[in-house]
Amino acid sequence: MRFEAILSAVPLAVLAVATPSARPASTVAPLPPPLYSVGAAFDERRGRLVVFGGYDGTYHGDTWEWDGAQWALATSAGPSPRNAPQLAYDERRQRIVLFGGDTRSEGALGDTWEYDGTSWKQVPVAGPPGRSTAQLVYDSRRGRVVLFGGAATGGRMLSDTWEYDGIRWTQRADSGPAPRTLHGMAYDAARGRTVLFGGTALLAPNAPSFGDTWEWDGSRWARIDVPGPSARDHVAMAYDPVSRKVVLHGGGNGPPSAESWAYDGRAWTRLTAEGPPRRFAMLAPDVRNRQLLLYGGFDRSPSNELWALAGAAWRRVAP
Repeated sequence: MRFEAILSAVPLAVLAVATPSARPASTVAPLPPPLYSVGAAFDERRGRLVVFGGYDGTYHGDTWEWDGAQWALATSAGPSPRNAPQLAYDERRQRIVLFGGDTRSEGALGDTWEYDGTSWKQVPVAGPPGRSTAQLVYDSRRGRVVLFGGAATGGRMLSDTWEYDGIRWTQRADSGPAPRTLHGMAYDAARGRTVLFGGTALLAPNAPSFGDTWEWDGSRWARIDVPGPSARDHVAMAYDPVSRKVVLHGGGNGPPSAESWAYDGRAWTRLTAEGPPRRFAMLAPDVRNRQLLLYGGFDRSPSNELWALAGAAWRRVAP
């Protein structure tokens, strides 16, 4: 695993450009700046991709939304600026749940927030120890947000499993996959299983990556020994309700991969379509438009590109 040092990125400026003639100035649509380690989830009720936080030499705390046509800055109020928060959409309660992240001064954070599409509200609830670069998904069959792993302050890897029902956090397991971070995770709604792949046990240059597949059924983890993608970390994963498969994109153990894979509970299959080479991108199902949305991530520098995967084809949506 090659874990790049964080590089500075210049946010995109939004300018009103005057033409040489006396015509009114035109306005360039706003865009979220290219950042490392943002959090993202798709708000199914409102049909919006919600993006929060990230880092470019400065920690960010803005909330951006993509409505299918353009980006808009939704709010700058809410959770404190941070790197690598975990977000998931709670279908039953129709709000986005955020947990954790990190800053240089505070280390790994352990706060819980909820976003209803209008504002963020911190939930005064005790929960998992602080962490960043973990994974958070929503188990729609049981109405629980599921959290696994991540990195604590000082880079200590975690292997605990927690669930949040909107009232309290409960630790469900402390065994299963080896301690790790930068893994991929998605909830397979067709089979009622949370699927985990890859990650790394060490935040250091050229550290080894995992290439294992695990499933959480709500009670225990089971390793699924099937061939699949090569060992990698920084992967993006989401459930595709159209194909009824879990889709994995990108990641790497060296140069970032452009590969896409699908998992049906029996086997991993590499898709013929290749998307943008990315590490640490966010992948989420756009249920209204029957596609998966891939946002951000990085190669040598962070990206604010938005891509869509529909069927067997990737296309760049914005900017």
